Amino acid sequence: MPFIVHFMKEQIALQHLLRNNFVDLQTKNPSYSLRSYSKKVDVHVGALSSIMNGKRKVSRDLAERIARRLLLDPQKRTELLELFPEKKIKKTKEEAGLPEPRYLEIEASQFKMMAEWEHYAVLSLMNCHDFQDDPQWIAERLGISETRALEVIKRLLQLQFIKRNASDKLVRVHSAVRSSDDTINLSLRKSHEVTLDLAKESLSRDSVHERDFTYVTMAINPNQLSVAKEMIRQFHDELAGVLETGKRTEVYRLSMQLFPFTKLQMNKDKKNET
Repeated sequence: MPFIVHFMKEQIALQHLLRNNFVDLQTKNPSYSLRSYSKKVDVHVGALSSIMNGKRKVSRDLAERIARRLLLDPQKRTELLELFPEKKIKKTKEEAGLPEPRYLEIEASQFKMMAEWEHYAVLSLMNCHDFQDDPQWIAERLGISETRALEVIKRLLQLQFIKRNASDKLVRVHSAVRSSDDTINLSLRKSHEVTLDLAKESLSRDSVHERDFTYVTMAINPNQLSVAKEMIRQFHDELAGVLETGKRTEVYRLSMQLFPFTKLQMNKDKKNET
């Protein structure tokens, strides 16, 4: 009987996770389909429907894959997977001598720092000439709740991106923060997803005088992609140098996407060369 209860608990937890995430996506986009969701989680649409309706058991391997595809932060991922039996019995945390709970706490904070836009927004807001060390002012400027502003400030202090000076005022520790290039990182992928959502909101909210959305479609030589990436990063720095000159009063995010329309055959061509 205890095994049945444990089994039900792990399956129900995953069902709730999938359903809630699907509802969130449909709230943002009413035309979002279960077929699109199946591609996101990398599970066949029929199997996904059975899982969400409690008609199909999910293995730990599949649960791990779903957690990875949903870009769960380390804390939520651990809480979910702890419900599933381990494939092998490993040393306990005490036997291994690892401070795992503390490490997980820091890792989850780092994930949120990278994935959630408010953290970089607060850091940039601190560069504005009229910045006020006041959670209510920060909340009003960014359109978030005061509770959320306090949460972001606390995390930035914890990760030592900001500190309080001798006058007990918030100041930045680093003048600039940049993520590593071409790193396969769930927090960066989550951040890119959020950025796209924010851009869609701006498209319908802000006038053309307050934003700039452009694109170009071209036939390219894939061997020049590394050069293109370097040029894009150089452009980021040059544009920031221009926009950060003078009196800074607003916070903007620049996002550029370079992605393929055609089905990639670079790997196929490399195989043919060998």
